[in-house]
Amino acid sequence: MIKKTYTFGIVAAALLIAPTAAFADQSSQQELNQSATAVGQSTVNQRANQTSVQYQNRFGHHYGGSQSQDSRQLINQNGYASDGSLVNQNANQVNLQHQYRFRR
Repeated sequence: MIKKTYTFGIVAAALLIAPTAAFADQSSQQELNQSATAVGQSTVNQRANQTSVQYQNRFGHHYGGSQSQDSRQLINQNGYASDGSLVNQNANQVNLQHQYRFRR
C-alpha cells in the first residue's frame, strides 16, 4: 500500500507541474483612432493598417497543458466634410495565428 501511495503522489505532482510548464499564452491588442474634418474644398486622406502575426511551436511529448492565442484589433475613423470638401478613409486589418505541435 505504501508503494501505491508513493507512486500516486509522484504522478499527481507531475500532473500539477506539467500543465503549467506546457502552457503558452499569446495576446495582441491594437487600437487606432483617427478623426478628420475637411472644410472649404480641402481634402483629407486617412489610412490605417493593422497586422497581428502570432506563431506557437510545441515540440516533444507534453501531457496536459493548453495553448491559447488572442488578438483584438480596433480601428475607429470619423470624418466630416462640408463645402465641397472630401474625406477619404481606408482601413485594413490582418490577423494571422498559427499553432503547430510536433510529436516525436
